Amino acid sequence: MAQENINSCIICNSKSISTFLDCKDHFVTQTSFSISSCNDCGFCFTNPRPDVGESLKYYDSNAYISHSKTSRGLVNRLFHFARSYTLKSKRRILNKYVSGKRLLDYGCGTGDFLGTMKISGWSVIGIEPNELARTEAINTHGLKIHDEAGLHGIDHSSLDCISLWHVLEHVYPLEDRIAAFHDKLDANGTLIVALPNMNSYDAKRYGPYWAAYDVPRHIYHFNPKTIKALMSKHGFEHIKTKAMIFDSFYISLLSEKYKHGSNKFFSAMILGLISNLAALGGKRNYSSLIYIFKKSK
Repeated sequence: MAQENINSCIICNSKSISTFLDCKDHFVTQTSFSISSCNDCGFCFTNPRPDVGESLKYYDSNAYISHSKTSRGLVNRLFHFARSYTLKSKRRILNKYVSGKRLLDYGCGTGDFLGTMKISGWSVIGIEPNELARTEAINTHGLKIHDEAGLHGIDHSSLDCISLWHVLEHVYPLEDRIAAFHDKLDANGTLIVALPNMNSYDAKRYGPYWAAYDVPRHIYHFNPKTIKALMSKHGFEHIKTKAMIFDSFYISLLSEKYKHGSNKFFSAMILGLISNLAALGGKRNYSSLIYIFKKSK
């Protein structure tokens, strides 16, 4: 397997790196991977990681439900129930924090979010590298969806908002993409990024079994400090952080399966609730967080 070794932190450029955690790809291959941590700023990343050309095989599963419409099985039913609620919540966030209605959803999957925004009167476009998901988005919602190359065809300062819903942690050319987002947004543009939070109670409770580490598909592992530092480096100012309260339940359900080999529904629901309650304090370390950024003036 071709691999890439990361020798310096992409946030602070430090070469002082140590192993944070070893965990397994519970989802597809059962292969073990290491997560490294920068000793200076705390940023974590899968290291070594599969070469970009090798990475697609780790998505080769019918169970990869971000690209699937199936509702079979308890985990999938929970995922789709939560998604119907979160689509409305996402729309409320955009209506509140975005000036204008020109939207790019980067990594749009099967297009449910873009379809919701299109019905609400937004001018929408999507980027999705997965061909099956891209085709479904086009056929189901009548959307304009492009592969990665389509990003380069979007005009400078032509967008009011770019959203990435649990996508940034997958992106190999991370700094190049963030620079491109900055270029495509207008002067008052908004960047909205949803990410797992490795500082959450459920992350600490499950350790190497925490489903949101999702190695090696997740090649970066963020907390509030590191995502804000990365975005500040690239000209974005943090405006607001919002909780994704359903994620703790879904992630805990998967984590229970990875740890015990079966879906322990009630244990996962209790742990998810405890995680949300633990996040009610000042740091608000929910299992997943939505970060709202504006281009710096």
